[in-house]
Amino acid sequence: MGEVWKARDTRLGRDVAIKVCAERFSDRFRREARAIAALNHPHICTLYDVGADCLVMEYIEGKPVQGPLPLDQVLKLGAQIADALSAAHRKGIIHRDLKPANILLTGSTGHPGVELLDFGLAKMDRAGDKASEGTLPPAETREGAILGTLQYMAPEQLQGRETDTRSDIFSLGCVLYELLAGR
Repeated sequence: MGEVWKARDTRLGRDVAIKVCAERFSDRFRREARAIAALNHPHICTLYDVGADCLVMEYIEGKPVQGPLPLDQVLKLGAQIADALSAAHRKGIIHRDLKPANILLTGSTGHPGVELLDFGLAKMDRAGDKASEGTLPPAETREGAILGTLQYMAPEQLQGRETDTRSDIFSLGCVLYELLAGR
């Protein structure tokens, strides 16, 4: 959808990440902005601002999670990822592209943590919290369209059927397996 750049916010004296849209500000990009803005969680990146064709987000120092890792570390990181997904699901937001590349490992080796990124394929779950209704515009994808990363997609997602929060849980299982097995 675009490129991400590290930049300096000179007004506030902090580093930020700027995600520049490859085309004009699309509905998919708008949905990503609204999804991130609707969430306030320590393991989900923070949106600071929206420009004409860009998102200005929290800059997170880290690298994508990668296995194999010891079981105790996978359990700690998995709990953080699950907590972030739970917060999104409570708002009726389905990530739909959970994979190691969208989960940054942050902090020191003694106290690692994770940050969930890239809500570009996020959609509103029709069965989600009624209080969050209207947070996101409807998904622009056609019925039967396949979106996501093949290796982490739930069966219903691979078949182009309707996804819900369980699709993210399936992807989380794939990520946890990869963190344990290293493949």
